[in-house]
Amino acid sequence: MSSYADNSLAEPDLSLNLAVADYVNAKQGSTPREAAVTIVSLINSKDSHTAVFAIALLDVLVKNCGYPFHLQISRKEFLNELVKRFPERPPMRYSRVQRLILGAIEEWNQTICKTSRHKDDLGFIRDMHRLLSYKGYSFPEVKPEDASVLNPSDNLKSIEEIQKEEQIAHAAKLQELVRRGRPSDLKEANKLMKIMAGFKDDTLVESKAKVAEDLDRLKRKADIFAEMLSAAERQGSIDTTDETIVELYSAVKVSQPKIQKIISEESDDEEAVQDLLKLNDTLNGLIQKYNLLKGGDIAGASNVQVASTGSGALESLSLIDFGDDTPASPTTQAAGSSSNNVDDLLGDLGSLSFNNSGANYGAGGDIALGGSLGGSPAPQQPPASTGPNYDVFSSLMNPSSSKSTPAPSTTTTSTTMDLLGDFGSPAPSTPQTNTTRALVNESNNLKFEVALVRESPNTVRAQAFFSNRTASSITGLAFLVAVPKSLQLRLEAQSGSFIPAFGNDAVTQVFRLDGATTGVPLKIKWKINYNVNGSPVEETATYVFPTI
Repeated sequence: MSSYADNSLAEPDLSLNLAVADYVNAKQGSTPREAAVTIVSLINSKDSHTAVFAIALLDVLVKNCGYPFHLQISRKEFLNELVKRFPERPPMRYSRVQRLILGAIEEWNQTICKTSRHKDDLGFIRDMHRLLSYKGYSFPEVKPEDASVLNPSDNLKSIEEIQKEEQIAHAAKLQELVRRGRPSDLKEANKLMKIMAGFKDDTLVESKAKVAEDLDRLKRKADIFAEMLSAAERQGSIDTTDETIVELYSAVKVSQPKIQKIISEESDDEEAVQDLLKLNDTLNGLIQKYNLLKGGDIAGASNVQVASTGSGALESLSLIDFGDDTPASPTTQAAGSSSNNVDDLLGDLGSLSFNNSGANYGAGGDIALGGSLGGSPAPQQPPASTGPNYDVFSSLMNPSSSKSTPAPSTTTTSTTMDLLGDFGSPAPSTPQTNTTRALVNESNNLKFEVALVRESPNTVRAQAFFSNRTASSITGLAFLVAVPKSLQLRLEAQSGSFIPAFGNDAVTQVFRLDGATTGVPLKIKWKINYNVNGSPVEETATYVFPTI
């Protein structure tokens, strides 16, 4: 990193930056924190040339070093140092370094703070963004190509890759606990080491379930890709500039080596191997057909027969607005499996820092986040639970558990504007009141309930709860809902698609109904697809909500 003080370089050296990223990824441990501390010290250099180069390196590490480094840039000390040279009020004209820093904070706020599965650990980034906005600073627009790099990828991963990612997070958590060294931290570290000792065997089932969900998503993409290729075949040409077709082709192409690896991992399961081989044949056919169409060989492409993966993706697209049909009783029938978002196996990891770097580090300047600068609160081991969350760190630390103690009033005015000192980060959401919970349907396998609360005269918030009533796990759960044309539906992401045996309220999904006038009955049409005991099941009906 010392080369960034070399003014002979006209622009940042990307190869050198990537080499630093590779080094951080290889070393792990305290290296992410050491890199973050070094970079922010270079950013605060009086030489703007060095600062610009350091920000370029910071951008490369954020985009290539993943969660361990994201934790470091989300620490209060780092953020305070990052804006150390910002005046309390914005200048008439930003310097280049200030523009780059504001752009980086805006990019993090719009991407990893919203789309990362560990977004709850990045609350201090959101707090700094709010603080700068409150002070009057404006942020540049984020480029789509930059956002796409930081947003999570849904590419297929093998069981080995999934477990490796989780082991890295475990190791980072242990590093933090040992670094802090307090008796309570060492006690938690001892518990964590016991978890890590049996981690591979204990999480194998969850990792396999996640891979199964990823495969379901890949099957849905393959079916949609096949339909688009068939449409192109009928038209006699393919639009190679269509971003959707290109993205689907890329997803199919990238997944092939991963399928081969999963086949080797599942070699003892003959049924799974046969299913994977069929999927691999389908992907080969799609790639061959795409290349023939791209080359203009329509006749050759028509001779390539591609079997459907049976994902039910195209069928699910037909579940849209419906009329005032008579409510039907729930029906259960065979259907293709489908999946929604993958379970967050690492959920709420706590905010970490790995090494003390001097008493003044993190003090910041005129703009700084309040509260103790001695690091984030100590992680806490989650209580034992029979629920569906397989996140062994699910309640480990959150910045919201920290609350600063108000200082006594004095006649001296502090130079640090502590606008956030009286509340933690992020603040927990206020629970809804006057909630009505109703049973929508209960079959031999699945119980479906909805909790309703009116948020405004025209908006109703509904939260669906799914519980397993069997001794077998339920996988590939996908919830579909449609509303009359007089209403507008807003769906949030489903919490998961795996429900363990007798799991209660294991999967949830929030949706809102706009245009829901008070006193007028609300009606929805719903459909649930899932797999139990290796068999696909579909349940569907029309339901009228209680008046709220």
